Amino acid sequence: MHLGDVTLTVLKAETFLYDGGAMFGVVPRVIWDRLLEPDEQNRIRLAITPLLITTPDSKILVDTGFGTRLSKKERRVFGLGEGNDVESALAAVGVEPEEIDTVVLTHLHIDHAGGATGNDGDKVVPAFPNARYLVHELEWEDGLEPNAMSAAAYRRDDYVPLMEAGVLELIGDERDLGHGVTTVLTGGHCRGHIMVVIETPSGTAVYPADLIPSRHHFRAAYVAGVDLFPLDVVEQKMQLLEAAAREDWILILDHDPDGAVGRVVEVESGRYRFEELPD
Repeated sequence: MHLGDVTLTVLKAETFLYDGGAMFGVVPRVIWDRLLEPDEQNRIRLAITPLLITTPDSKILVDTGFGTRLSKKERRVFGLGEGNDVESALAAVGVEPEEIDTVVLTHLHIDHAGGATGNDGDKVVPAFPNARYLVHELEWEDGLEPNAMSAAAYRRDDYVPLMEAGVLELIGDERDLGHGVTTVLTGGHCRGHIMVVIETPSGTAVYPADLIPSRHHFRAAYVAGVDLFPLDVVEQKMQLLEAAAREDWILILDHDPDGAVGRVVEVESGRYRFEELPD
């Protein structure tokens, strides 16, 4: 997909299984299981969809999926297959890890930052050796000292080696990466959660990450149980959906199992649907 001189490549890295109740929070199963069918363990199938942004002078990777360092038990828990990680997804579109010069981590949860590092023998090293890694300063603080509600979502080995290798850059609430690519603090899912906006004369695309993980989270009350600041999620996502519908933006959804790329259509005041586009 091209927006002016920027190319957006949606990477179909992998799918995973996740508890449906955790994904839909206060919404009862009798409602959400009509949207995504759970298995016998109450898990629903979700996508991992990192984004490759290619500008005239940069290759930017947004999020890295689970990566390759999980144990067999962890892979079994998440229902992950083999060899379907972000590096494989990049290879499928002809891009090598060495070509990535910037990695934006929207937050440091295992399904977004797990692929930031890899194993080199018994050492954990950056998976993209020529890249600088961007993380919001608040998310870095919380990744080092997570609270009791979020501790299970973080693995220090996914990101502490980035600091040790000298490739980590902590960013503030908004960061201009050039050619209309900007990171923007949203909070909500966690304090330091960011989204990526690509704004060009040819149109605007937004990667909201876990602020709006799927088309099934467009309604105000459809907020994941793991969102630490749910009312902030409601406010931020409804503002984003309203703007996206009004301005005809493209949304790229990170966890939607049925298609990541689409536009937002307002069906009635404050109610929106996802109009899927070919990616």
